Amino acid sequence: VARGYPARARMPTEDSAKRPRLMDTRPAEPPRSNDRIIDQTLGDDAEHPMRELFERWGLPDRFVRGVSPSWRCKLVPLARTEDEMRDYAVRGVPALASPEYARGVFDAMGGGGGDGGAATADAVSWACDSPWSSFPRPKVAMVGGWGAPGSHLLSDRYMRMVGSFAEVVDGDEPLNLQMFHRDDTTVPVLPERLRWPLPEFFDTRQSPDAPTIEQSAEETDRGHHAIDAEGNKTALPAQGALHRPGGVGVPLDMATRLSAAGALTWWHLDDCGEFVFQVGLPVRRDVQRRVGANPFRRSDGSELLGPTGRPVCKLFVFAAREDYEWIAQDGVMNQTMKQSALDLFDTPTHRLPHRREMCGDPSRTPLGPGAKFDDSGRSSGSPPGAVDPPAKLPTFWVAPLECGGCPLLSPPNWIHCVLTVRDCVMVEERRLSLAFLDEVAYFQRRAARWCEPPVEYRFIREDLNDVVRCRAHVVSPLLKMLTDEHGSVATRCRARSSLRTLVDASGAGLDASGLDERARREIEAALDAFEAFLKTDAGEACADFIRHRDSRENGVGLGRLVRAMSREGDGNVHALGALRPSGGAVVHDGPFAAVVHERGAPRWGPVRGTREEAAEDRKTMRRAVKEGSLDDLLRGWRGHLGGDEGAVVK
Repeated sequence: VARGYPARARMPTEDSAKRPRLMDTRPAEPPRSNDRIIDQTLGDDAEHPMRELFERWGLPDRFVRGVSPSWRCKLVPLARTEDEMRDYAVRGVPALASPEYARGVFDAMGGGGGDGGAATADAVSWACDSPWSSFPRPKVAMVGGWGAPGSHLLSDRYMRMVGSFAEVVDGDEPLNLQMFHRDDTTVPVLPERLRWPLPEFFDTRQSPDAPTIEQSAEETDRGHHAIDAEGNKTALPAQGALHRPGGVGVPLDMATRLSAAGALTWWHLDDCGEFVFQVGLPVRRDVQRRVGANPFRRSDGSELLGPTGRPVCKLFVFAAREDYEWIAQDGVMNQTMKQSALDLFDTPTHRLPHRREMCGDPSRTPLGPGAKFDDSGRSSGSPPGAVDPPAKLPTFWVAPLECGGCPLLSPPNWIHCVLTVRDCVMVEERRLSLAFLDEVAYFQRRAARWCEPPVEYRFIREDLNDVVRCRAHVVSPLLKMLTDEHGSVATRCRARSSLRTLVDASGAGLDASGLDERARREIEAALDAFEAFLKTDAGEACADFIRHRDSRENGVGLGRLVRAMSREGDGNVHALGALRPSGGAVVHDGPFAAVVHERGAPRWGPVRGTREEAAEDRKTMRRAVKEGSLDDLLRGWRGHLGGDEGAVVK
């Protein structure tokens, strides 16, 4: 066993009386001698060297060789109780849940055209060898690498038309098909069998005393179909399939995703500020090998086993909201119409700011071998007792999704990429929560900066912009949540945040033209009453929740992120410390680093104390790009800075 990594899988401990029962329909198969095992503790504070971790897990060389030793990551937590899951949802952290929430999915898969019961079915065979596995009309699958840095936003180079599920995994290149459920196929709708946690946030059932809106058959059907040029009904794309508002949870869409080993979905945000609940379907290791020469499929029959001992189907790599600019550079994307984002798998260390640069007294001269730093990471000119470095590289969060294991609840607005480890099937459902409308507002501000805006879900484009629907489906449920004296602290405080977002006039609020003046006055009166309640002894628990537990209200809050968004990429200079703690104000005084792009991927210049110094560096870097010598320039500046972050990766 390598140094620092325990030999067996470890889970967070909890009083057994509070633990939900894990799935017991089929025990995990014993590991084989050539298997790799994820044996790091889920959810602890340890930061792991990402490259070392991926290498230990046996990922293909393509996803290891170019990962900089500078990157660190954590493993997402496993919520053993509803209380823990509520805490993670409120904090905005991705989290795994008990497989019990997916029991209905696994059971239905066994009776949905597979080769037996849930205990024996193999998901890939279930999808590819069933009577419904061929599609009446071809669907668009993405080749692994779609959306990669440098690729054109409107290019179809990485798209393939497939006529069946089998074509996705039986070819010679890694494909990924996200099949949203419409009535143009007979594929079993397994995502509807997922049981969501936290009904106070995600329950889609309308309250019995809620106002109702009569809808015609045409209105009810609208959103399921579009009319083509020949007058025929056709299934709509991802956005807009489901439309059953009325509960605190708003169902948006469901999909079954079949993916071949090695398929990589590059950095992206989900569609509108919603939560996504997803689970990998069970597989069998003794099934016949699929045809095709996919180079990423393991030839020795080995598996990467997850924390519960089941094969891992996908690895989700998340970056927190405040680290968005490290990952994606929207301004450059808008100028070039090309994906402009970090290539996690091909960015050598010398193209990144080094820990020793991001100090309290950034160097005013080019780095090079003459720059000296003490062991704390501060430059030699920093005064004794200087504060911690004001900037650091982001720490990623990695979620291992197992086949037949723990489902994953993805929070809104965490940019992420997804690596498919083995041929697999995953099902997902997307829901917006009225309790998290601040997330929707954040996404609206983010998407407004894109040259190619996303297609909106019906709830966003219709309900929020219709006076009657906005009151019935948004305002009334939220006011009830806020004023319910028997409601939980989390529910009432989250309702407060959403209502504040609705009436926010600062430019960071929700775009909702359906909010009329009467509703606005009613919300403001209810909020004033709740603010007075927070100052009483009875409101102490709610006040404490807002101050300490809700990450959207304290620390780097969503409002602060929206304000900082306007300065992203200003002058093609990255303000590395823009979101450090500062008493609530947005910091624009550094440190800074110039950013240039090669083939769509960012390269960072030296860390500077002023924006003007960084802008001068960018001129030098731009000249080097034209001369084809940028890599030599960066290597000359940083090549000597190996230290504890490892040697430069070539």
